Amino acid sequence: MPQREPRLLATCQIVAAVGLLFVSLTCEGAHAQTRDEPQSLADLLSLLLLVVVVPLLPLLAGAGLYMWRRSHLVAAGVSALVFGAFGAVSFAFSSLDGPLSGALFGLGTAGIPSGLVALAGSGYAHLVGYEARRLGKERTTIAHGVGIAFAAMAFVLLLVTHGSDKVGLGLYIAMLALSFGVSVATGSFGGVVATMALALIAMVHGIWGAALLSGVRDAGQAYIAIFYVPPALAPVFAVAALGKWLGDSFRARKSDDRTG
Repeated sequence: MPQREPRLLATCQIVAAVGLLFVSLTCEGAHAQTRDEPQSLADLLSLLLLVVVVPLLPLLAGAGLYMWRRSHLVAAGVSALVFGAFGAVSFAFSSLDGPLSGALFGLGTAGIPSGLVALAGSGYAHLVGYEARRLGKERTTIAHGVGIAFAAMAFVLLLVTHGSDKVGLGLYIAMLALSFGVSVATGSFGGVVATMALALIAMVHGIWGAALLSGVRDAGQAYIAIFYVPPALAPVFAVAALGKWLGDSFRARKSDDRTG
């Protein structure tokens, strides 16, 4: 009978994945360029590429490579090489300091953050598999599906409301309530924390995208909101832990009643 992975190790993997995602996205945001107000469909597509597609691609690549090869090293290494090579080629043709200097710069600025994001993606894929074995596929699907859907909704709401503070506060309160409710209903702790961390980062990207969309000259400064993610995530940890404990207690009591 296969032994289950220790819960402490799984919790450490959650914290590490969130931390890696935070650090890597901070690196990517630091290199973002301010742009003028979008005037065409091409500008809007470029905005979505910068704010949504670019951060998600290495995350999805890392998750996919881990599910294929079952190796975090392969997931991070291959992603870093592929996205680093793409960055190297892009900067080699646009650098004023010469192709070699531009290629090295692109390799570092695109490869390293992409590798870290891919590592976070592979850690998330591992977490999903772990919870599916422990909680069952149905409860795991609910826990992760609700969190990802909330992240997408939070991004869109902040984008269309131009990063409204009231909307952001409302979303955060809803996030805490959702963290508690989902953890009680499903018994998931890691999935709730991981997806709510994704939701917080999606909110930052929504604020950043709204600033870019409005043509603010220092729109890149909006990305400084990423530094609020770790302290904002601490209450999510506490609420999800409480919800999981209550949910597990309720299910254990219900099971005892049935056997009794």
